[in-house]
Amino acid sequence: MSIFRHFRFGPLDRQLDTKGRISLPVDWRPPAQESFYLVKVKVFGVPGLRALTQGAFAKKLEDIEGLPDSTPRLRDQAKNMLFGATVEGNVSAQGKLTIPKALAEAHGMTLPGTVTLIGRGDSFEIFTPENATTLETAEAKEREENSMINDVLNLS
Repeated sequence: MSIFRHFRFGPLDRQLDTKGRISLPVDWRPPAQESFYLVKVKVFGVPGLRALTQGAFAKKLEDIEGLPDSTPRLRDQAKNMLFGATVEGNVSAQGKLTIPKALAEAHGMTLPGTVTLIGRGDSFEIFTPENATTLETAEAKEREENSMINDVLNLS
């Protein structure tokens, strides 16, 4: 069995229109009849949004349920935090993902404006171009400082 599935790769600059819509490449769209769940995240301290398919969101909930050495209270807290940081993002038949205006603006995105999508395998993240640059610098620093990551990636 191959570990290669429907993955999203690399950074892409996209236009966010006045209604908070981004046109997604065909291979970045969720399976038919599915939405994305937009989760507020900080990656290396950089604020952004992570777009999870319904399947990836369900997997996240399963991971919480399967936490070793956890209590029901801890699992409930983790699920509550996940649900509290998440909004549903609908994808139109034309492949446009809608980010609610308040959510976009809370993350420094301007309507209209440019955003950067970063493919993360079965999910992707959305940042302002400035935050994407900051994140790229932080990830490069982590590769330099973490020999295990550097050795396995062999990108330098």
